[in-house]
Amino acid sequence: MKNLIIKIGILVILIAGIQGCADLDVEYKNLPDYEKAMSNPEDVFNIAQSGFYNWYMANTSSLSPRMAMWVTADQGTCSWANSGMLDLSSEPRQAFNNDVTYTYAFINEDYYQRLYGTLSQVNDVLIAMDGGMTFNEGDDDAMIRASSFFIQGLCLGYLGLVYDKGFVMTESTDIESVDTSPYQDMIDASLEALSKAIDISNTNGFTIPEDWFSGETYTSEELARLAHSFSARFMVYASRNTVQNEAVEWQAVLDHAFAGIQKPLSPYMDNVKWINWFYHYTIRPDWAKIDLRIINLMDSSYPIRFSDDGVSPGAAFSDDARLESDFNFVSVINMKPERGYYHFSNFEYSRIELEYVPGVVTGNATDFSVAENDLFLAEAYVHLNNLSLAIDVINAGTRVTRGLLAPLSTSTTKDEVLNAIFYERDIELIMTGFGIAFFDMRRRDMHQVGTLLHFPIPEKELTILQLSNYTFGGVQNADGIDVSNGGWFK
Repeated sequence: MKNLIIKIGILVILIAGIQGCADLDVEYKNLPDYEKAMSNPEDVFNIAQSGFYNWYMANTSSLSPRMAMWVTADQGTCSWANSGMLDLSSEPRQAFNNDVTYTYAFINEDYYQRLYGTLSQVNDVLIAMDGGMTFNEGDDDAMIRASSFFIQGLCLGYLGLVYDKGFVMTESTDIESVDTSPYQDMIDASLEALSKAIDISNTNGFTIPEDWFSGETYTSEELARLAHSFSARFMVYASRNTVQNEAVEWQAVLDHAFAGIQKPLSPYMDNVKWINWFYHYTIRPDWAKIDLRIINLMDSSYPIRFSDDGVSPGAAFSDDARLESDFNFVSVINMKPERGYYHFSNFEYSRIELEYVPGVVTGNATDFSVAENDLFLAEAYVHLNNLSLAIDVINAGTRVTRGLLAPLSTSTTKDEVLNAIFYERDIELIMTGFGIAFFDMRRRDMHQVGTLLHFPIPEKELTILQLSNYTFGGVQNADGIDVSNGGWFK
């Protein structure tokens, strides 16, 4: 009976995900239509083509936990309640409300359903191919199979990063016997899928058209490099605390990063089909701000928190040129004092490749920068006790080229090198990939005490599966496993 319940629950999740993707090239109004489409190579090709778009739109949606995770990590700050930001970043930290009646339950539910919906689609593409379906007389088979495994890996990977557990669903999963798996199993399944994408890409020559990734083609070699970089990302960000971070297979991270991207993943936002809703809301003037924790990193004399009396600390000064190039000081703070002055900041983020006018955001939006890949290299070198190579990577990177800071000396200690790496991660990677700041704070035991370290399966899905509801977060539940017991600020 349990397996039947799980099967029904998973089908509901997958159908909801499919029906929720309004911009798919093929519209599916019910399961029979979808099954009919899966027998048509042209429709299956379109489903495969939409895979990256569907994943990207889930990861940049304001309906996801992304905005809440950004302010919870004290990289951004905002007193507005939108997308759960106020609830998750308020102090002291409270438990996440995993109830279907919660106003912002959608940040947990929608993301979960979208990833599983996208995962279902690429799995069905692979099933169709395993059943003998070919494309363009076989000329496009390797491209379709590699890209489908790539998206399968991205979906499984982010489910493993965000949730405490989930269902490992692949093209070979027996839905009759599937059960929940811990997040590390989700990550491992993601790495396996990405490895398949790499192998296919390395043994075949193809070019993914520019409309698949919005604005730029990807050769088979470039797709393999991207899959290597995402493999490094998932391996590093999966850690829930410093103990797990130390236990990461850093040699494997080094190998993946060494074979990783040489150009950024920066889809073009046309404000019609491709819309980065995270940027749409967070870069608007007089709304979200940059947390003073970040400003204090660049100017150690600057307060780490806004004064409780509401008096602005004023301008900041730094040897790091990015304080001027990437951040903008504003005198007006349009937030609610009654929600806590600790939400206040005079700084907005101004280093955006996108063009912004009210309601319109166009341009390239970087999701994975070359700098992030380089910092994986540097961090792996540190953990493998090769400080000199780590220092070389840092000195050749954005710390010097953009920040105009003095290069690290050869006598720099291990802790100092790690601090330089995480400084770069906070300043250079800010507002790029989904959840980077949240994952970095998590693996360093830096989240404020009581902060949830991952999200629970949404109650809506738990009800379907007849499983008990649960949640994470709250100072009283701090255990360092599911809820932070550390904190950068005390």
